[in-house]
Amino acid sequence: MTKILELVWAFLQVGITAFGGGLSTLPLIEYQLVIKNGWMTGDGFNQLVAISQVTPGPIAINAATFAGYQQAGFWGSLAATLALVSAPVAALCVILAMLKRVSPDGSKRFKAMLRPVVAGLLTLSVVSPFMATLENGWKAAALFCAGVLLIKYCKFVKDYPSVMLLCFGVFGAVFLQ
Repeated sequence: MTKILELVWAFLQVGITAFGGGLSTLPLIEYQLVIKNGWMTGDGFNQLVAISQVTPGPIAINAATFAGYQQAGFWGSLAATLALVSAPVAALCVILAMLKRVSPDGSKRFKAMLRPVVAGLLTLSVVSPFMATLENGWKAAALFCAGVLLIKYCKFVKDYPSVMLLCFGVFGAVFLQ
């Protein structure tokens, strides 16, 4: 039971402090799982992220469900997932009620204030995978940079990201062993 309470507390903190969607929560989840609680290694976290990205659903919820299951089985996954979503859902209800009472200009100012926070969290979400990639050598780092450039400048990749994932998977299997 204490492990489930620890999971609830860890993912409640993530849910309370997360802004901007799944990718922006990754540094917070990594802190809870790897640094603070030591439930997994850095490599284990990178595997969790990979699994969370390839399974259907939001990445943060998938990560909470997976980590919870790994630590405490079914009840751990349920507790971690509910803890992750409970605070944002409650906060969203409160914020929506407040924004209904505020002028449209006030609503725009509030949303503008959140943009720098979201940008910072998204920047942090790129640092951990990039550092893990650098540990795998220059080929992996070049592949990472090529992926960023393709996403930024190639319309085909934007339209068909699964093709890029398939190509990069084959490249990694052949050249990064």
